[in-house]
Amino acid sequence: MGEGDVSKDWNSQIDLSVGLAFSLKAFEMYRKSGILMAEVRSVPFVRGACQAYLELVQGKVVQCYLVDRKGERYRTTRDMLIQLDEAKGPFSWTFQAKADPVVAASPAEQGSQGRAQPAEKPPILRPLVRYLDLSPYQHWWTPQQQHYLQLIFSLVDGRRSIDEIKAQIPLAPAIVDEGIRILLQLKAIAMQQP
Repeated sequence: MGEGDVSKDWNSQIDLSVGLAFSLKAFEMYRKSGILMAEVRSVPFVRGACQAYLELVQGKVVQCYLVDRKGERYRTTRDMLIQLDEAKGPFSWTFQAKADPVVAASPAEQGSQGRAQPAEKPPILRPLVRYLDLSPYQHWWTPQQQHYLQLIFSLVDGRRSIDEIKAQIPLAPAIVDEGIRILLQLKAIAMQQP
């Protein structure tokens, strides 16, 4: 992607290597429009590797398809690509931002277009469990990593955004992002729009 790419700053905040399912939730929260693409393999009805495309409009997947090496195009579903990504990936997804489709504004809306629009608010994290029990996963993480997960979880209260948690915790933002990703996968927390 080029230097002037609108999505550059936003993409630097989202790690697409965490998997398609998680990435799609983030795109939906931020209502991003564009194309998510990756080279995928082991597609049951396509011989060899092919390119997968998911078109998003304001965070919603509107079209999914695969293009094989010969240029043949195959329709597919979001769920099938998520399943493939979880089983054989995660694949190297890249996002190419597009402007949202322009819809003709009503006269009332045209009058208010000169006013500043509020910035998008980051998603709020809410707990799904009362306490975080990491005992079944002790062999997965070091005591220090478990401590980080407990610390991040302790700040999730249903009112704080991801940015607020990062500001209140004495950890690098990348560690907090990774901790949030793990807590989401463990279904200990959930993201919600403020």
